[in-house]
Amino acid sequence: MDNNLTVSTLAFNLRFSDKQAGSERVETSRGVNLPEIMTIRHESYVDSKTKVPGRRSVLRFDRHLEFSGERGISPVSAYLVVQVPQDTAVQSSDVLAVIERLVNVIQEDDSGLDLADEIFVNQQQ
Repeated sequence: MDNNLTVSTLAFNLRFSDKQAGSERVETSRGVNLPEIMTIRHESYVDSKTKVPGRRSVLRFDRHLEFSGERGISPVSAYLVVQVPQDTAVQSSDVLAVIERLVNVIQEDDSGLDLADEIFVNQQQ
């Protein structure tokens, strides 16, 4: 993977990368006090029920916002956690299929359900 990544025209530049801590990339087009941060981490796990080992990967975005009044700055965060069992039956297409389901639920265009506001703002279930 490249050190610096462009996501939706935003340049995320590598701040650090460590095998244990993961990697962090920062985008500062809205100013250094309002960064958008992309974090990637991986960890091994063993499923408690099946005893099958696997790899858990986390992709996280934090978009820092300045609150109204004197309330300060805090991030709006989104995480994608993918658990992949270590087995030859698991293909990359299986991983992509479950990620595509998530995207299709919130995607705004004709291919998606456009439920982001209903789920994340209005807290519908």
